[in-house]
Amino acid sequence: MKRGSVLDSEIRQKFLAYNATRNVEARRSENFQNEFKYVSRLKALSPGLKLLDIGCGPGLFTAFWVERGVEGAGIDIDLSLVKVARDHLEKQTGKARFVVGRVEELPYQKGLFDICFANAILEHVQDWQGTLREVTRVLKDDGLLVFSTTNKLHPFQHEINHFPFYPWIPERIKKILIGKIMKHRPDLVNYTEYPAIHWFTYEKLKAFLHALGYQVFTRLDLIEKSDLKSWKATAKPGLPIIKNVHLVRYLYYFYSLDVSIYAIMRGRHFHKVGQ
Repeated sequence: MKRGSVLDSEIRQKFLAYNATRNVEARRSENFQNEFKYVSRLKALSPGLKLLDIGCGPGLFTAFWVERGVEGAGIDIDLSLVKVARDHLEKQTGKARFVVGRVEELPYQKGLFDICFANAILEHVQDWQGTLREVTRVLKDDGLLVFSTTNKLHPFQHEINHFPFYPWIPERIKKILIGKIMKHRPDLVNYTEYPAIHWFTYEKLKAFLHALGYQVFTRLDLIEKSDLKSWKATAKPGLPIIKNVHLVRYLYYFYSLDVSIYAIMRGRHFHKVGQ
C-alpha cells in the first residue's frame, strides 16, 4: 500500500472517531430538545409527518424525531455513517430510511416532506444556492426548512480550529489558507474532506429564501422569555427590544455563533405580495 493511501486511511479513521465523540456529546445535550421546541412553535407536529434529515450522519437526530412519531428519512454523502444509521434505527424500528447521496441531487420526489433539516451543510457545498433550490423542490407547500450554518459576523467559529477571526478574512485569502490546511494540517478541520468554504449573514440568506417563496425566521424570533435560563434570564426585560430594534438585533447576530434559519414555504407568489 502506498504511503499516501496509509495517510488517507489514518485521516479517515480520525474523522470517524471525531464524529463518534461529537455525536455522543450532542445526544446528551439539550440541543435536540431546544430544536424540537422551536420547530413546534412554527409547525403543528402530528404522527405521520414526513421529515428529511440532510447530512444525517449516524442518524441520532433522525432517531430523536422518529421517537416523537414522525416518519424519518436521512441522507448523507458518507457511506460509513449511513451504515451506522441503518444499523441503529432502520433495522430496529423500520420507521426511517437512510440513503447515500448528495444534497445537490436529492433522490426524492417533488413536495414529499413536511420538514427538512439541513444543519451544518450549506457552508460545505460548492453551490449553496442550488442546494437550497433542491431542498425546496422536495418540501411541501407550508413545509418547514430548518438549518444552521456559519456566521460571517461572529469572529470565532468551530470550522477551522485555533483560528480566531477567520470569518473576517477576505475570501481570496481564505481559499489559499484552506488549501494549505487541507494539505498540511487536516486536524484543523477535524479531518473532514469537505471543509467550510462559505460564510453567511442572516440578511443574505433571508433575501435569497424570501425570493424562493419562504417566510423566514431566525432563532431570536422564536425565543420566549421562559426560554432564558441562568445568566441569560437577565435579558428577559429587554427581549422585545433585542427582537425589534434593528441596531440591537444586529448585535445579536454578532453574538450568535451560527446563523439559524426557520423558513416556512408559503408559495412562489409569497414574495410578490410582500407578506
